[in-house]
Amino acid sequence: MSASQLASSRSLSSSKTNLHVKHIIAHQREEVEDTKLRERLLAEFVGTFFLVLTVGLAVAGGSPLAAVAIGLVLAVQIYTFGSVSGAFLNPAVTLAVLLSGREKISPGHAAMYAGVQLLGGLFAGFIALATTETSFCFDYELLGKPWHTSFILETLFTAALCGTVLATGTSNDAPNHYFGFAIGCTVVGGALACGGFDQGSFNPAVTVGMNFANYANGSAAVNPSAGAWLVFLLGPLTGASAAAAIFRGTRGNEYQASASQQEATSAEVVEGKAEAAV
Repeated sequence: MSASQLASSRSLSSSKTNLHVKHIIAHQREEVEDTKLRERLLAEFVGTFFLVLTVGLAVAGGSPLAAVAIGLVLAVQIYTFGSVSGAFLNPAVTLAVLLSGREKISPGHAAMYAGVQLLGGLFAGFIALATTETSFCFDYELLGKPWHTSFILETLFTAALCGTVLATGTSNDAPNHYFGFAIGCTVVGGALACGGFDQGSFNPAVTVGMNFANYANGSAAVNPSAGAWLVFLLGPLTGASAAAAIFRGTRGNEYQASASQQEATSAEVVEGKAEAAV
């Protein structure tokens, strides 16, 4: 590779680093007007709604392919809304992207994303209850396992999920055509692997939607304990933090490119001020 080609490659890598996820995913599309914040929030709400609704319906129906259905719908929603909002559809994923740095999402927007994701999950939980007239909740005691079993599995498989999102949807590997498929497969694999050891939420929006719908179901045999709430909320968030740390530890080139771009931007600003002074 010639020096000019190498410089061009580094420039392209650097220019992609600080882009919001939705820009990376839509990189090869025709240039269009940027999506508005309200559009991004609506996309996160709708995508999370369909994901959590699928969880409620698949579990209520007792389908042996529940994990596959959930993974497929997640993949489709990611392809549907990826170029609008990044299609995180999970507060844990949102946290992982925020903690991974590179200015992919601001803290304020991350908080709004998490808020609408939880609302989407909550709405889906009640729709699932209304249509199936049954509900379930996330509680490790229902499987007769100690709390740490669910906590460890929720942490590890959420880390795997968030790591897949960071690598396929937010890194220099993007844009690509497999990011939604890879993320959906991670959920399917995690749910099948956990089996009878953990209920496999991996998503605080799923936990909130299903648990509150279960509270509203007067015929529910059991409701989640306080300890179960902690396990199925803190486990995924811990996994998200671990995924961001692993990404930072294995993707140093992402941050080198970011630093190079920031230095170039600063140099342009200084040069512009100097020209203005002359």
